[in-house]
Amino acid sequence: MPNHISHPDIWWSFLHLYHQLDVVALLDICLVAVAIYYLLALAQGTRAMQLLKGLAILLVIMKVAQWSGLDTLQWVIGQLIFASAVVVVILFQPELRAALDQLGRGHLDVVGLQWRSEASTETVRDVNVISKAVEQLAVQRVGALIAVERTTGLDDIAATGTALNARLSSDLLLSIFYPGNPLHDGAVVLRKNTIIAAACILPLSQTETLPRTVGTRHRAALGLSEMTDAIIVVVSEETGNISLAHNGTMNSILQTRLLNEELLSLLGGHQGAIRLRPWSVTKAARALPRNTLGTLKAAWKRH
Repeated sequence: MPNHISHPDIWWSFLHLYHQLDVVALLDICLVAVAIYYLLALAQGTRAMQLLKGLAILLVIMKVAQWSGLDTLQWVIGQLIFASAVVVVILFQPELRAALDQLGRGHLDVVGLQWRSEASTETVRDVNVISKAVEQLAVQRVGALIAVERTTGLDDIAATGTALNARLSSDLLLSIFYPGNPLHDGAVVLRKNTIIAAACILPLSQTETLPRTVGTRHRAALGLSEMTDAIIVVVSEETGNISLAHNGTMNSILQTRLLNEELLSLLGGHQGAIRLRPWSVTKAARALPRNTLGTLKAAWKRH
């Protein structure tokens, strides 16, 4: 006679396994896994990734030395790993600053689920002004670098340039980046509908994956996007191509219409994580067959 496991037995096994499970230990493992994933995501494409690989090799060698009874080698490698903590702080200050800045903003992006509200009328107007100016700059092949502030303040960046505090307009942007203007060499910093500074100096990206053909203007735009949540628009002086840097990535914009849409998408509202609502769980439970829920309740009472 073939073995047959009834549904109550299955639910009883499930409940027994649930009681054997250490919820705190499971939560601990999940948090460590998320932390490691986030650390690797931040280090990807930077010099820190090479350091992590080196530390991983040292840990493997130290374990082998421990199993083999090589006490001297194990001690030396342990001292090297301990000293590397100081080396990390000194050599990888830009990467650590970017990581702590993202952590302070709560911008982890581990899962990638976000919500965004609609753009306001003022935002639409500002985006249209920026797009119009960028389009003319691209046609004339005039180099430009425009940093749009979001939640992370750019006061330290604005302090490196000349304060303007002028209302945003296409004509003003065009005049700033005109090659004969003393303020054209550098970045313009925007805060909502105000040009707060021009001729600003941006931090250069330390990403090793960038081609050597990438110019200083693009490297500076990417560098600021790695350290803040700002949106940086770049116009190439050589080709007139338009690029958009955001969150440590840079994309080419083939048409001004696409730039307008992308800016509206990024500036349209506040971002946040999508949370699982309690009524979602309730609806999912109600979707189960009635006999399944009844069997589960009966097994729970017997337990």
